[in-house]
Amino acid sequence: MTEEIPLLEVKNLCIDYLAEKNVYLKAIENISFTLHAGEILGMVGESGCGKSTLMLGLLRLLPVNGQITSGEVLFEGQDLLSLSEREMASIRWGEIAIVFQGAMNALNPVRSIGDQIEEAIACHEPGLSKIDRKNRVAELLKLVGISADRANAYAFQFSGGMRQRAMIAMALACHPKILIADEPTTALDVMIQAQILELLEDLRDKLGLAVIIITHDLGVIAEISDTVLVMYGGVTAERAPVDSIYNSPKHPYTQNLLKAFPDLSHIEAELISIPGYPPRLDDLPKGCRFAPRCPQVFARCRKEMPALYRVEDDHHASCFLVEALEKQPSIKDNREVSK
Repeated sequence: MTEEIPLLEVKNLCIDYLAEKNVYLKAIENISFTLHAGEILGMVGESGCGKSTLMLGLLRLLPVNGQITSGEVLFEGQDLLSLSEREMASIRWGEIAIVFQGAMNALNPVRSIGDQIEEAIACHEPGLSKIDRKNRVAELLKLVGISADRANAYAFQFSGGMRQRAMIAMALACHPKILIADEPTTALDVMIQAQILELLEDLRDKLGLAVIIITHDLGVIAEISDTVLVMYGGVTAERAPVDSIYNSPKHPYTQNLLKAFPDLSHIEAELISIPGYPPRLDDLPKGCRFAPRCPQVFARCRKEMPALYRVEDDHHASCFLVEALEKQPSIKDNREVSK
């Protein structure tokens, strides 16, 4: 039986930002993960940990001072980093689409919702007739739970949840295989958040869509994700199926994130906060990047960057405390595993 080829495979991706002449800040270091068709991958971590930078890197949309220094981004086996800008433009929206953070407030206020969705279709499928584009817009709106007759409405006539749905419809305009949703539930009330998450799951089931969801909300991750990537300081802290992350987290950062989130099944449990702040890119610690805030830190943590150790076949954690649990080294992530 042949192993299924991942839809997306990221290998040891590194991204730097140029701060000033010849001074490069390491924003992402050796991040690796896979994404299969129909899978929902949740990315979680505090602000500044590199989640959005990682997604912009995958689509080669980094700001001018950002650059990918090494690694591979394989989409259906093809390395996106080797493509020309023209070739990459056909991948964006056509194969991999993104709903940017705060996108529900990014709609053009003087153009109708339908016109803005139609523009994306016309850009990527110029041979499609106007009537076919209009019909596609109607289908997309209905797909995300908006009546087709609202295509002529403007953004100010939509609620926050409807604007978010419209942005998802726009992202789906060219039948992508992967949808990246960056903080899709931010600034929405609890009921609307639940509707947006249900919509993403429905789209996965109906279209076989793979989804990468970026969020600070551990409740969102628990509700929708199949696999979780926990990031801290631009590196992988832990990567595992969602059940393993919530029931047997191995990295102290993951453990403390969970303790800071309310658990309705243990309402008597005291919430904690993680003291301090994530590291600045221009002041990264020498060893483990979580060491200055870690309640279980010891001397080695301050001197060496831990490898990404394999706890189980599909569970990895970047912490010396789990080194003894490792069955065999994983692929290179934070650094080479030396024995």
